Amino acid sequence: MTNRKRVVNISIIVLLGLMSLIIGLKLKFFSYTFDSIIPRSGYQVHTWMTFTGNGDDLLVKTYLPISGKRQTVSNERISSPDLEFRRNVTSLHSSGEWTRYKAEGPFRIDLYYDVKIKPIEYSINPKLTIAPNTDPSLDVYLKGTDVIQIHDPFIKNLAAELAGDDIYLLSVLKKFYDYVYAMGSRPFKGTTDAVTAAKLGEASCNGKSRLFISFTRQMGIPSRLVGGMILNNGSKKTSHQWTEVYIAGHWVPFDTLNGHFAELPGNYLSLYKGDEALFRHSRNIAFDYRFNIKKINVSNDRLTTYLGERTFNIYNIFSSIFKINISFGVLQFLLVIPLGVLVVTIFRNVVGLNTFGTFLPALMAMAIQNLGLLPGLFIFSFVIIITVLVRIPLEKLGLLHTPKLAIMMVVVISSLLLLSILSNMLFTEIIPSLNSALLFPIAILTITSERFALTLSEEGLQKTSMIMIQTLVVMSFCYFVISSIVIKALMISFPEILLAVIAMNLWLGSWTGIRIVELIRFRSLYFERFK
Repeated sequence: MTNRKRVVNISIIVLLGLMSLIIGLKLKFFSYTFDSIIPRSGYQVHTWMTFTGNGDDLLVKTYLPISGKRQTVSNERISSPDLEFRRNVTSLHSSGEWTRYKAEGPFRIDLYYDVKIKPIEYSINPKLTIAPNTDPSLDVYLKGTDVIQIHDPFIKNLAAELAGDDIYLLSVLKKFYDYVYAMGSRPFKGTTDAVTAAKLGEASCNGKSRLFISFTRQMGIPSRLVGGMILNNGSKKTSHQWTEVYIAGHWVPFDTLNGHFAELPGNYLSLYKGDEALFRHSRNIAFDYRFNIKKINVSNDRLTTYLGERTFNIYNIFSSIFKINISFGVLQFLLVIPLGVLVVTIFRNVVGLNTFGTFLPALMAMAIQNLGLLPGLFIFSFVIIITVLVRIPLEKLGLLHTPKLAIMMVVVISSLLLLSILSNMLFTEIIPSLNSALLFPIAILTITSERFALTLSEEGLQKTSMIMIQTLVVMSFCYFVISSIVIKALMISFPEILLAVIAMNLWLGSWTGIRIVELIRFRSLYFERFK
């Protein structure tokens, strides 16, 4: 036993030393840093629209987010039962149209997506002068409209008064911007044109933006309106509009309502370009909408680029795998699974918790990654209770194990289908999570339900319930480890950490100390010897 212990200790030292050596070489000689591991802020956006058909043909239209240089959109999901959907994509924006012939009754559209947005800031050369436009494609951004009245005498005189004899672009833009920004702000409903905003001396975002555009176009400077949202945690119905001015080959942003000159912060989501309405729909359909926004942490965009520029890393080793449609995310996921298993080992061997199956909590934590922790725990508990209730009459029939398990699997599938239907009908705010339940690993759930039922018949309700609670606790900790953005980035950059995971399991495998649960249970006896 002494020799075995010595071998284990030596192995642990060797593994930890090797890991430290590899990480040290990467940091010292291969220019590895931890900058790209730090996650960035992102947002989960849920837009819902409700309306009621009155027997006429129905049309609902809105703009959909698209990825660009400043924003990256992912995980888009659209739920619109009983409606025809069509996506229209142009060089400026993407829109969705939902239609129904002779529509009657209530309808609902749910749009979900994740978005990462980079803050942006431009430095305008103060020596640039206002020059005539020579690009015919920009002529449309110099024209007047019914709401951007560049030929109105009031606008022309005001623009000329503000600009004076100044010929420098930056200086003129600053004068226009300062004037519009200093105006009062009031949330007008509907459309406020440039003349109205100027005469009232106050306006909302769309009125101020149109006035700023009327000034710039008056001077021959191409400009356009941009529509979108300011993303903050919570629920709201407010969208936002700002402007972009074409300067030296770039569309430079200006927000005359919130005070952003040639810059935008990292929570401005762009949805469309031009003087458009975010929503268009048929009349008299009681249309309503809302935006639900949640701030989240997402992986750093620089991570894959960072790894691709360095040698001696697993990303380059497995680059050939990515060419056969095995994603970078899957590689990250595989690397963090051993950490989830390590969590289970610690809870079972050191803490002393009892769970269904040795590594079942880690497998279940992996399974609920797309669901979220709370919906995952809910579905896990719901299905187990249902299948246990079904198992009671099956036991009385004396069926063999395999046919009985097959029947229980049918019940699991039926329960998940029913749960998704009910979530659409009753629990609209958690639709995306519960609808994802159909992807839940049914075999794992069925086996878990069988083990729960067996334990229930052998150990009784009280002990089985305690094991169930302990399983959920360990499963939750596994979930937080496996789903951590930082841990995923750390493992993909420094996969040699797995050597430390092996070393930790070697140490846990030779664990002879008292478990924490036992220490609490027998604390009076344990501490008696120190008196």
